[in-house]
Amino acid sequence: MKKEPAFRPNEIIFAPTGQCNLYCAHCRVKRGAAELDAASAIRFLDDCMESTTLPAIERVGFSGGEPFLMPGFLVELCKAVSERGLMFDRLMTNGDWWTGEAELAATLGALYEAGFDGILGLSYDAYHGQDPDRLAAFLGAYYTIWGRKDGAELLSVRSPDDTSFLRDLERLAGLLGGALESRAGEPYRIVDEAHRSRTASDPDDGSGLCLSILRSPRSSSAEEGAWSARAWFKDDYCEGPGQVLYVHPDGSVAVCCGFANERPQLIIGSIGDGYAALLAAAAKAPHVGACYEKGLGQLRKELEAKGVAFPGKSSDICFFCDYLCERGLAGG
Repeated sequence: MKKEPAFRPNEIIFAPTGQCNLYCAHCRVKRGAAELDAASAIRFLDDCMESTTLPAIERVGFSGGEPFLMPGFLVELCKAVSERGLMFDRLMTNGDWWTGEAELAATLGALYEAGFDGILGLSYDAYHGQDPDRLAAFLGAYYTIWGRKDGAELLSVRSPDDTSFLRDLERLAGLLGGALESRAGEPYRIVDEAHRSRTASDPDDGSGLCLSILRSPRSSSAEEGAWSARAWFKDDYCEGPGQVLYVHPDGSVAVCCGFANERPQLIIGSIGDGYAALLAAAAKAPHVGACYEKGLGQLRKELEAKGVAFPGKSSDICFFCDYLCERGLAGG
């Protein structure tokens, strides 16, 4: 029986631009001049859907840079995704890209009319420095236009001192008419009384506010180093973020949605190559196989057996992946 390839993507994440209105200390996205063309992106989407023998693409998400800096791209791609019957994943945003509430309402309204019904992923933490009042206005407009208050998530990277951020988070909760709830010392959602009082038999109509908060540690870059862990990471074969094709603004395609996805070892070609050629390239790429099949932990052991010495231990698998690429060790 023929063995199935370990890398079997089921989602495309489009990053139409690397540009952003914010400058965050923890961001390592390359801010080039390239911008992804909507027509080319749709042709690539269709190419991915045509094959009946290759892994099926089921979902589409958006990242960046700040994708709302290219609203026309978002609208055209959302129309295409809706027309083709695919599902939406997250649309990542900092929520702070708009200059006035008229622009905010018009842009979100166009996105709604285009059929977007995925999760709005709001990046908000100490590194971003957004004004809670502006985020409340952004979320308020989003809730009004979509007619429900449960379609957004707040994704937050921990910083060494989150004191000021947590105060701002409390303020955001109040501005939204809800309360911040914590679990094991970590904020995990903002809810209002309408949501809190729901029972299992109540219809889930989204009328109650529920803003989930997903906290994660900051991953160090290869240059920064992260070698003070007491134990090595456990292999997850990239199942955490999932199997994705990440399309950069210049059309290059990575097999990774993390901060190492601009490393050449994780680039398998460009959208002009076509879906079949990209998957063939992924099957031949040593580091792709290490990430999705062998496991980076096993690769580490093999490198150590060859005499490679690491500065310490790391519990951060994404950092270790970036480190291998930066040191030219990703090929094994």
